[in-house]
Amino acid sequence: MIIKYIDNVTFKKMLLGAAVNLENNKAIVDSLNVFPVPDGDTGTNMNLTVQSAVKEINNLSESTVTQIADAAANGSLMGARGNSGVILSQLFRGMAKGLKGINKIDNKAIAESFKSASDTAYKAVMRPVEGTILTVARETAEKAMATYIDFEDTSSFLESLIEQAKDTLRRTPEMLKVLKQADVVDAGGKGLIFLLEGALAALKGVEIKQEKIDVQIIETENEVLGFSSEDEIIFTYCTEFFIKNPSKSPEEFLSKIYDKGDSIVCVGDEKLIKVHLHTNNPGQILAIAVKYGELAKIKIDNMKEQFRERLKNSKQNQEKKKYGFVSIGMGDGIKKVFTDLNVDEFLSGGQTMNPSTEDILAAAGNINADNIIILPNNSNIILAATQAKEISDKNLHVIPSKSIPQGITALLAFKDEASVEENIKAMIDAVSEVKTGQVTYAVRDTVFDDMEIKKDEIIAIGEGKIISHGDNPEEQTLKLIENMVDEDSFLITLFYGENVDKKTAEALKAQIEEIAEECDVEIIYGGQPLYYYIISVE
Repeated sequence: MIIKYIDNVTFKKMLLGAAVNLENNKAIVDSLNVFPVPDGDTGTNMNLTVQSAVKEINNLSESTVTQIADAAANGSLMGARGNSGVILSQLFRGMAKGLKGINKIDNKAIAESFKSASDTAYKAVMRPVEGTILTVARETAEKAMATYIDFEDTSSFLESLIEQAKDTLRRTPEMLKVLKQADVVDAGGKGLIFLLEGALAALKGVEIKQEKIDVQIIETENEVLGFSSEDEIIFTYCTEFFIKNPSKSPEEFLSKIYDKGDSIVCVGDEKLIKVHLHTNNPGQILAIAVKYGELAKIKIDNMKEQFRERLKNSKQNQEKKKYGFVSIGMGDGIKKVFTDLNVDEFLSGGQTMNPSTEDILAAAGNINADNIIILPNNSNIILAATQAKEISDKNLHVIPSKSIPQGITALLAFKDEASVEENIKAMIDAVSEVKTGQVTYAVRDTVFDDMEIKKDEIIAIGEGKIISHGDNPEEQTLKLIENMVDEDSFLITLFYGENVDKKTAEALKAQIEEIAEECDVEIIYGGQPLYYYIISVE
């Protein structure tokens, strides 16, 4: 059967099919990280961004093509995580522009919406890099504009565009040296293809089954941080419990409760399942759960009551100050360092889980200050922070800090009595003065700069390059520091992670003092996951 156009009902099915297909394949996208480090998160970021779009689409009371496209754009904008998520949100935004006023989507409208999507995404990135999702989107749009008139059948047209996207993806290693060195294609481009394939399957009436319901959340100290009014709390009770010796798998239990609330997490094994969700009927959930095994550590909190209590003690009720700070990072020790430097809001995120634009806006919204300075401390969060700045009604300023050491150095350059302009300049200048190193482990075999790296080997990364690899974290840290220190260096700071004990860190400090005699050496408990050590050299 020839399909000549896409109506609003089919369009919605296509977007939902795209989302399911990406969720089913996000692990593949995550595995395409350039560095073989344990924080490949492009697939996760794209998936969470799309899930935010899906939530907005499903909340529509009416659903014309324009309304569906706008909902996808707005939802993805607020839920955008990481660079890939921000770029994806801009693709949705451009698509919505291209479909404005359209009731039935024909091939011409598809082509124009693809071009609008690509153009919008390119404009959103300060320095677009070819060999990325941007190139895949652009060349696919160019093919669409050049050939849409040649196709009578819309599904055949989309098949040809997906083939173009795949061809471009195959060529990304030729465009970007780091992809070729790592022997991978661009992760974001791969994610985009999964979205297109899911949309095409839905257009053809093929049902894509969700392989696993996997809802991820960023844990916060307070479940109500993201709400600006009590009316926004749709599900009142935050409910948590364990099922001991369950008779069924976590997935089977989850299938019984997934439509009874939100923020659902259900993880575990044959011995223990942990459950978290927001619901209006915790008794119903517990009644279902008790059929699966013995319940333990039941905890039910009234989030509306929590919100009222938080509002009573809100920072918004305090006197307005000149400056406020939002910083992003992971680890109890890292959080303490930033808190000691007068950071108002510390968002848990960075490696493995990037906060969304909405998370950053919510954190800034909790601060009563004339000027709010955001420290992303991760190159993959800068775009989301910049997007938050652009849509906030507050005076937000983004310092482009790409690491924890850069964020700390920027704060140390801040002076309360200085003007906003003076402080922003001083903080940005300070960021460029610090070198950052990280020691972690490889999650796959790879070759990088002629180094053959094996899975689970320790790797030392300095200023964005793999410097060395081996079997011992401390040995690799010493090699990394030798590479980073020069005649102008005067201070080395070592943040040790959650899997390193203090005695080991102190012994390493003594070794560093021997090889870098001219430098002062400090060790600080960071408590960060995945990375044995984060090193700052100034």
